[in-house]
Amino acid sequence: MAVDRQIMEERIPLPVTPSMAAGLRRLSPRSGELKGCVMMLHGLGQNSDIFMDEAKGIGLAYFLVEQGYEVFICLYRGRDASRDTLKKEPFGFEQLLSEDLPLIWKAVEKRQRHPQRFLVGYQLGGVLWGAFLARNPEKISQVTGMIHFNPRRSLASVGRWKRLRFGFFEQGFQRLAGRLLGFLPAAFFSKGMVRESRGVFEDLLAWRKEAWQDHWDGFDYHKAMPELLFPPSLYFVSLQQRWLKPEIDCRNFMFELPNHDGRMIKLSVKAGNQKNYSVSELCSSIDAETDYYPLLLAWLQNTSIGP
Repeated sequence: MAVDRQIMEERIPLPVTPSMAAGLRRLSPRSGELKGCVMMLHGLGQNSDIFMDEAKGIGLAYFLVEQGYEVFICLYRGRDASRDTLKKEPFGFEQLLSEDLPLIWKAVEKRQRHPQRFLVGYQLGGVLWGAFLARNPEKISQVTGMIHFNPRRSLASVGRWKRLRFGFFEQGFQRLAGRLLGFLPAAFFSKGMVRESRGVFEDLLAWRKEAWQDHWDGFDYHKAMPELLFPPSLYFVSLQQRWLKPEIDCRNFMFELPNHDGRMIKLSVKAGNQKNYSVSELCSSIDAETDYYPLLLAWLQNTSIGP
């Protein structure tokens, strides 16, 4: 529970197999009028900690609840799975897009107390939201707006160090470790993160290619996108690791999505921010509450429909 914050919390397991469950962490203000419903989706090797620091009671999830929003942190399966379970029950994007996210969507639909729904995605989480809406276009009209943090679908080949990191480390070392162990250890991710399914990692590597197409049914996102219209979207990009050129990958992703009103905001001291935020602290730093969260909040209010 957040420290000194008037917040109610509920944890909702959503079983998908006898030994695995997706889930929701529902955070609601104790009083006051609700302004909207926010669904947050983590990325590779992440869990709800990417949106909040529970021990300190800080983070974007807590901040938005205090501002009158009901927040659902969406967790796809395997966040607390053991090594043996991950090896015995591998899963990938097919399961996430056809089972976990539809189940999460319905669970939020039953519980949300405000009709306006905003989607927040952290890295891979934003890409998964985009893919989910492309595969389920009837749900696009239910989304008022989307917010992405450092999204990356494909990789722009900018610089030898970036090619070395993603070519050698991801395609080589991490891939080999996943095949040998049957899962990806938490040590491959930021501190405090979790083990990840090898299938999710392999599917992410497949999505890194120029073509954006799924291997299990041949769904082609580039063919589907031009027929759609997406809600307004806000993109935050940390420039702490400038050599990775994350703003180029983010911009490429923006233009891959259907026609929409998109705005990208670069975060760094040079851009006028209080600090150079690491990717892992974009939604869990206390400084962000007076730095760029107010901008995010103003965007939510301006994007809201009706009075």
